[in-house]
Amino acid sequence: MRFDDSGNFVHSAPWSVDDQGKRDVSHGCINISPANARWFYDNFGAGDPIIVKNSTGTYARIDGSSDWQR
Repeated sequence: MRFDDSGNFVHSAPWSVDDQGKRDVSHGCINISPANARWFYDNFGAGDPIIVKNSTGTYARIDGSSDWQR
């Protein structure tokens, strides 16, 4: 599920399950396990807030000038 206009998603990432929550393994997407992705897809909708616990900083939206807008 996309959460901004610059191509960032919450998505299943079975290749990074061992690293999730321990180190950065993405350039913006929120990678989650396949089981958590199924739960997220079944329970979240447009406009629902996404809160990343124990994260540092605040998500700052970029201007959106990427291929995802074309």
